[in-house]
Amino acid sequence: MMIEKQPGLKFRYSFPDFLYYSAMLAIPVVTALTAVLDRSGTAVLVYLLVLLGSVPVMLRFFCTHCPHYCREENTLKCIFFWGLPKFFRQRPGPLGVMEKSLSIAAPALVILFPVYWLVQTPGLFIIYLLSLFIFGASVRKNECPRCIYTDCPANRAQQQ
Repeated sequence: MMIEKQPGLKFRYSFPDFLYYSAMLAIPVVTALTAVLDRSGTAVLVYLLVLLGSVPVMLRFFCTHCPHYCREENTLKCIFFWGLPKFFRQRPGPLGVMEKSLSIAAPALVILFPVYWLVQTPGLFIIYLLSLFIFGASVRKNECPRCIYTDCPANRAQQQ
């Protein structure tokens, strides 16, 4: 019988961690951009604005609570944002209802926006769905059980 060991908590991320998850997330983003661009250049610009607009929303309402954001360093070093300056003040502790809502709404908008164009190209839609699933499953399996952000709603780390 094989017993899975709980890996230790991940107190620091490395640049290769960031590159790995960025490359993995690039697959659904490029797939979506390809599908949208095939039908509408204007919609690609709107989608790029949605993508870029979601970053400050996530940083402000979700990331500012995270221990990786709350370090004394001037730039972020996490698996999703590397080298960005910390624009917002740190706010350690649990997220409020509004913060949780906006932290869900921003990525949901990014994910749902291109679906109209993706369903028109079923092959790209399948790649999009599979790549999103693989990205989410990888984060959930590899990062959530080791996460030091104990107030994160997705945290699966065993309390030590």
